Amino acid sequence: MKRFIRVCVIMLILYVVAYDLKIGTLPQSSPANAEIQTEKQQDQKNKQKFKTYEVTPGDTLISVVEKLNSNNNYSIVSMIKDFKSLNPEVNPENIQIGKSYKFPVYHQ
Repeated sequence: MKRFIRVCVIMLILYVVAYDLKIGTLPQSSPANAEIQTEKQQDQKNKQKFKTYEVTPGDTLISVVEKLNSNNNYSIVSMIKDFKSLNPEVNPENIQIGKSYKFPVYHQ
């Protein structure tokens, strides 16, 4: 009898998990909210200040941002996120010598 109850409980848990993954239990957000968020994100991207800098040997994302910014009011995570938003097709780890990229400026 205990085995039967255990099997039923396990089956119920599996069903609940499968149902939650397939259909979900959280309410769906309306598309209008998604459009508003997209516009806000675009406004923030447009407000992001940057300087174009040509990469020289030995430069990394962190070293260039430190050269361009006099203060340290930024984190590495925000630096990477901002660099990716300014240069969407470029991976910050693969910047190439001699090419110009947009680097975020935080002190202005």
